[in-house]
Amino acid sequence: MAKICLIHSLYNPYKRGGAEVVVEIIIRELLKLGHEVVLITIGRKEGIQRDGKLTIYRIKPLNVFSFLDINERPVWLRLFWHPIDVFNLNSYFKVKKILQNEKPAVVMTHNLKGMGYLIPRAIRKVGIKHIHTVHDVQLSRPSGLILYSQEKPFLVIDKIYEKTIKRLFGNPDVVISPSRWLMGYYQARGFFYESKKLIMPNPLIFKDVEKRQDAAAVDQRKINLLFIGQIEGFKGILFLIRALKKVKPQNWQLSIIGSGQAENQMKELIKNDNRFWFLGRVEHHKLSDYYRQADLTIVPSLCYENSPKVIDESLVANVPVIAADIGGVSEIVKDDYNGFTFAPANEKNLIEVLEHFLNHPENIEKLKKNCFISVHNLSVGNYIKRLLQLIS
Repeated sequence: MAKICLIHSLYNPYKRGGAEVVVEIIIRELLKLGHEVVLITIGRKEGIQRDGKLTIYRIKPLNVFSFLDINERPVWLRLFWHPIDVFNLNSYFKVKKILQNEKPAVVMTHNLKGMGYLIPRAIRKVGIKHIHTVHDVQLSRPSGLILYSQEKPFLVIDKIYEKTIKRLFGNPDVVISPSRWLMGYYQARGFFYESKKLIMPNPLIFKDVEKRQDAAAVDQRKINLLFIGQIEGFKGILFLIRALKKVKPQNWQLSIIGSGQAENQMKELIKNDNRFWFLGRVEHHKLSDYYRQADLTIVPSLCYENSPKVIDESLVANVPVIAADIGGVSEIVKDDYNGFTFAPANEKNLIEVLEHFLNHPENIEKLKKNCFISVHNLSVGNYIKRLLQLIS
């Protein structure tokens, strides 16, 4: 069995999105197969944790503040933080030393924001095979976000940042993208031109999600809508709430799961309106309970998405998805098959789609039949098998 190293900024108990879930799944499945796994990630303090064949190195890269606190820091302070992060020699030497001591057969990097972009050079210096998985546009934009209608960089610093990261990152042996859209985005900007490039949708763990058996048919009760994601303006939750308040049918309720900086704004919008239920942050392993209750999952993003994990999980649970047609979303959500897309940031179009299903709930039942079928080939077993083939 091989010793495999993963490097990713966030790991339990620190996590924000789908990339963390993917890394957790990969680690868990590699351990099940008997491989030795080394994880290098950020911590509040430095240390080594060992649990059977899993070794976790927590490092604390020197900077003006920790990446764990970036959402709470003002923009002006982040302007100092980003250049240090890009050229973080402190984390470079720490990671290089770990790799020299552990001698893994391969290093699989995911998000490196907060750990430093000299890490690919450390991997090359040690001479270990490098497989990198892209999850968003953080190698092109410091924020990792591109908002709809704001596709072109506004600042010269964005262009300088992209050129610098491209040069530092070089060409890993293999680059994996969950979506064709994201791979195309990086190729168009000259990234990874010598790397082997693969499209590998995120792995899924299939669970038997038994749908609720209601005494009343779907057309005789309220339709349960579900939003799971960061409570941030760019994720479209405020946009969704405003749109729902304008739909004419009243046979719906929305459950909101997540946490973020826009919580106070959101709470003000839904105050005294019992159609909205804010449940806060829910542990990932408990989400299946909420999918089980849902009729439709809404993904109203105002930023370019790669391959949102919430869409895949919703489809596994046989819950159709209504999503903004932005980034790689339409590679998963197919109109009138397993969901429906709407023009991003277009409130009128979103209302039309919502009213279509609220007025004709029988159409939801038709879509449910196709949901699992559309993702059945994305099993974690298939994903890990392909990864191990790349390693060998």
